[in-house]
This record gives sequence, structure tokens and C-alpha cells, in this order.
Amino acid sequence: MARPPEAPVPQDMTVLERLPGVVIQEKTQGIDAIMAAFGLPSEKENVYLVKAMPENQRLATYHGEPGTWSLSSVNALPGVYVVQEKSDDDLRAILACCGGLNLRPLNLHFYQGKERMYRVDRDCKMGGCCGCPLEMRLHAKDGTLQGAVVEEFDDCCFNCYEQFCMCIVRHKILVGTTPNNRLLHKYSLVYPMCCCGRVNNCFGSTCCKPHLFIDIEKPDGTLVAVAQKTYGTNTWDDCYRCWFRFSNYVLPFPPEATQQERVLLLTGILNMEYAYFSRQGGEN
Repeated sequence: MARPPEAPVPQDMTVLERLPGVVIQEKTQGIDAIMAAFGLPSEKENVYLVKAMPENQRLATYHGEPGTWSLSSVNALPGVYVVQEKSDDDLRAILACCGGLNLRPLNLHFYQGKERMYRVDRDCKMGGCCGCPLEMRLHAKDGTLQGAVVEEFDDCCFNCYEQFCMCIVRHKILVGTTPNNRLLHKYSLVYPMCCCGRVNNCFGSTCCKPHLFIDIEKPDGTLVAVAQKTYGTNTWDDCYRCWFRFSNYVLPFPPEATQQERVLLLTGILNMEYAYFSRQGGEN
């Protein structure tokens, strides 16, 4: 695997518990844009830059909320992690031909400088409606299981109704506990794809509507934070990135969340990114 780009990490930015949130930028890769434009079965491994969100910035929780922060000066923000995908080149090409590229099996490696801090494992699964809920498992650098992000399908009939009739998907953040490493449901990520749900996300994260909102809830449904998939600052570069599906996210952390839980929330956003916002292939 090629060495990932290094993230300049100041000493006081090495722990997510010290940050109000993070900005996640998928690295622009021109060859992917060319292949997607011509419908060719090729896609490079993704790279995500995770940066520290500025202090004392208020994020929008609904469309048009005044006095909120956008992605201004995002390139100057200090880096926290570089997330490098590792997956099989031939399998990506095969799945790109048949329209299943977004479901590919992969590993994600979280680098801080040159040191790998976490590893995420993802198997190829079709989704909860097919009996195989989407899942990512997070491991520390010593291999210890930290938790998992799993598509919520505890009630198959209700969750299928939500997905097909209301266009709402839910993913559970499961935190590993000691001593028996039991997985505890701590948060849920709730993404309304269309007009149902807390907000109307139709045309969200485009030049028509700058933000698309993903709610972070406790298991009892209490809203504790709101993440954004965001268009940017309305430049030609933002238009290019939006058109070719290079994503930007802003993820605020619930104040009481631990380091482990914050990394799992970051993993949850990446789980949704691959499932719903990355290229599927099968264009031709």
C-alpha cells in the first residue's frame, strides 16, 4: 500500500476528546472523475482528510439557520487523521461493471502522521433489506475491537418501511465494553434522504441547497448533535467536487462522548459515505 499523505498534527490536536468536532474531506482524485465521466470500470482507493473543526463555531441544524459556520478557510485547519482505503483493484473493477462499487469490501487505515492509530474492516454486504445489514468494525492499533457501526434492522418490517416508504436510513453506533467486550448501542445516525424526517434533505449538499443533515441521536431518540454533508462555499471547485461525488462533512461531537465513541461516530459517517454517497458504477 502506498504511503499515505502525512497530516500535520499539533500536540494539542491528537485526541478527539479535545475537539468540538471534525471536518472530513474526501481527497479529489482527477483520474476518478475521468473514469466516472466515461463510465469506465475503474476507481482508485479513496483518501479522506480529517481536520479539526474550529472552536466557538455554531453549526446549522436546519436549512437557512442564520449565524452558522460554513467551510471557509477549511484548507488551513490543522489535520487530525488521514484515512486511507485499502481494497482489491480487480474486485473494484468487477463491482464497478455491475453497479455494486459502493458495497465493496475494504479496510480503512487511520494515520496520525506516519503512525497507524485505527483500522476499520468492512465486508461486502447487500444491506438490511436483503438480510445483510451494512457494517464496519473498528479496531485499535493493537487489534482490540473498539466497536462497530451497523445498519439498524432490529425490526425488519419497520426498517424496510422507513427505507422504502419514508427514505430514512439508520445506523447504530455500537461501543465495545470491557471485560467481555460486549457491544453497547450508544448512538444512532439518522439520515432522511428526501422530505420525510426532521428536515427536508432533497437536493441537499448541492448548489441548490448547501447542507444535507444527518442526525445523531441517543437510543431513546434524543437528538444530541447534527452532522452535515455540505456543498462548500459555492466555488467552481465545489461544483466539480459535488458533480464527481467528492464529499465534505462536518461532524460535531456530543460533548459527553469519549475518544472511542468519537472515532466510532467518524467511522459511522464513513460507513454512510460509502453506502449512499460514493460512486456505484454500472453507468454503461
